[in-house]
Amino acid sequence: MAPPSASAQEAQIDFDIAAQPLAAALEQYGAVAGRNVLYNSNLAAGLRSSAVRGPMTADMALARLLAGSGLSARVLGETSFMLYPIPTTAQAVLPVSVSHYYARVQTGLRAALCAEADARPGRYRIALQFWIDPAGNVERFARLGSAGSAAVDAGIDHALRRIRVDVPPPAGLAQPVTLVVVPQGSGTTMACDGPPARRASATP
Repeated sequence: MAPPSASAQEAQIDFDIAAQPLAAALEQYGAVAGRNVLYNSNLAAGLRSSAVRGPMTADMALARLLAGSGLSARVLGETSFMLYPIPTTAQAVLPVSVSHYYARVQTGLRAALCAEADARPGRYRIALQFWIDPAGNVERFARLGSAGSAAVDAGIDHALRRIRVDVPPPAGLAQPVTLVVVPQGSGTTMACDGPPARRASATP
């Protein structure tokens, strides 16, 4: 795991995450720690998490949750992280270009959600999946479940139709790309810089 930031080292959070399927544990962790999770959904298939209980930093909790799973995490800024397989002596670490691409997908998603009034993140939790074509266009997406209301779900769907990546995916990018957006907790999750852009009104 990349060296944690000073704030991640100092902030103590009270965790109570039982051992369970890894995907569910990661979603629970993201909600408690106020972090977004970027990972290929196939990585977590069939894996279980370790239990994480008691006060500790977000980075310590994540390391304990992943213990024995064969996965590690790379922190991408203050409020997100990416999972990747722990390399063996015969395998290379996940290419930096792939981790940068994950970050680019997150940036595109953030811009799309923040531009949609009903979909602005910070008050809901939702898992999203993306399939990106060789030209860098999001050709398909899936909203896994509901964010809690029909209006928010409709806003998210509208935002996802406008997400832009604009860069071809690098070799080795496993798809679909899964991103979990969680509510704001002790940290800021996918914070928007300003109010959403007004939609142009129709001319009479």
